Amino acid sequence: MLTSDHRGVLAYNGEIYNYPEMRLQLQKEGVSFAGTSDTEVVLAALHTWGPERTIPLLNGMFAFAYLDLRCGALWLARDRLGIKPLYVAEAGQEFLFASEAKAILAHPGVVKQVDAAALNRGFLTRRRCHDTLFAGITGLPSGSWWKVTGDGIAKHRYFDLETALDRKHLTDNHRSIDLKHVIETLERDLRESVRMHLASDAPIAAMCSGGVDSSLVAAYAGDDRPGMIGYVAEAPVGSGEAAQARRVGRHINIPIREVAVPREDYLRLWPVCVWSLDSPAHHPSEPALLSVARTCRADGIKVLLTGEGADELFGGYAWHAAAHQYWRRWDWLSLVVPSLLATRTFSRRCGFPLQWPVASGKQYRSRARMALAADVERELLPRRLFASLPGIERLSDRALVVSGLTDLVEHLSWVLHRHDHMSMAASIEMRVPFLENHLINFGMHLPCSVKLRRGEGKWALKTVALKRLPRDVVFARKKGFPMPSAYTEGTERILLGGLLPDHLQWSRATTGFIIDDLRHDVDLRFIMVGMEIWLRQHFGNEASDAIGEKLLALAR
Repeated sequence: MLTSDHRGVLAYNGEIYNYPEMRLQLQKEGVSFAGTSDTEVVLAALHTWGPERTIPLLNGMFAFAYLDLRCGALWLARDRLGIKPLYVAEAGQEFLFASEAKAILAHPGVVKQVDAAALNRGFLTRRRCHDTLFAGITGLPSGSWWKVTGDGIAKHRYFDLETALDRKHLTDNHRSIDLKHVIETLERDLRESVRMHLASDAPIAAMCSGGVDSSLVAAYAGDDRPGMIGYVAEAPVGSGEAAQARRVGRHINIPIREVAVPREDYLRLWPVCVWSLDSPAHHPSEPALLSVARTCRADGIKVLLTGEGADELFGGYAWHAAAHQYWRRWDWLSLVVPSLLATRTFSRRCGFPLQWPVASGKQYRSRARMALAADVERELLPRRLFASLPGIERLSDRALVVSGLTDLVEHLSWVLHRHDHMSMAASIEMRVPFLENHLINFGMHLPCSVKLRRGEGKWALKTVALKRLPRDVVFARKKGFPMPSAYTEGTERILLGGLLPDHLQWSRATTGFIIDDLRHDVDLRFIMVGMEIWLRQHFGNEASDAIGEKLLALAR
């Protein structure tokens, strides 16, 4: 989109939910509008107020490139937590940007190569970062803007967890919190966020897995949008989510569309997921998620609401409670020798199990050393946060809070990556009401006492949910989009004669041993077979359909 004077150009992906307020303010300042879209408002704000003022005001999900021809500057930006992707690279004197790495690879000046360091980081940490596995192609960090001119690139982080955190506010909340106010604020803000995320000219639906997060979003959406439909993926074997989703649907009075994902479909979709992700798949649910997105598209749905972000903000993962339990052994030190807590010796001796629930003793220290070597800045983030919160006297409380905050920028990044890429592969826009700016700020500053209470994780959110959902659903054990481990059995044999062993310089005997191990390690099998699929697609010129048939043959 161009400004009326043709001096401002915007390429934009996303949705801004506070654009009506911004539009009114711009109109008061004399700006006129030709249409009613959020895109026109974003462009007008950038052109009138400037990117440095405008970008922090945006409440929504976005990635954009804004060219200001008045000064010859190109501005690139992503939303606070990186819901929408943006990749960059340089080819000689040219600066490239796109929403997919494949678009950059299409440039004749880009040489396609594997980034060996990124590949090793993926193995050692089993995490996805904003970099790609392609050498020279990186992701713009979430919460950032870059200004590109003939003089170079100025980089700025407008939303950084460590600086955005109001430590005094968080500490004060730990000392005194009004539980009634927390519950009322959370319910009001979440309802309002869902209402904002329902703004659409296109048909809209909700993911409804039967878990508390997506079910509550679906319930609120159904209150405001009659005719709302819920979607859930279901494998024909195993213990999935469909039965509980049906129970929720009956309770909140919305129909649930079950999307069957048999093994044959799953294996054929797996390579399509890898291609769409521009990287190996990281979670066995991704083919099922793509199947749901395709079904939505076939049904005429174009927008899908989801519940992502609630666990990170409100303390919903098992390892949050595990970190709290582990650190309880050290709580007495906060009263006896508080000065010891800030020493490096203490943190080194006790370890920092904030994200791995089973991490303790030699096992934890071994994994921690590997991860630290692979990505030192990211691995030290929990320690820096932990040391910066001396006002939270109980170490167990501090550990739980830091674990959730770290997940907000680490674990959530790949969750958002897979959801955006899987949905957009079917031309479906997924929206995440829990990641509205006010809710992010609210959740970041909640104390441990409302996240973990009487042994119940995500206590505040569950208390709100009890008003709309069945009690057994609210307190049901989290399933996390399960798929049968048997679905990928046998696929590890694709490594025989594959590209991954050659790339990592494994001998045939070594490859055989690893394949034996992968028969028993479901998570690592999914990652390593995904690596092989990715290499075959991009460096072996194999089509996704052909790879899918190979996986199907091996699985038989």
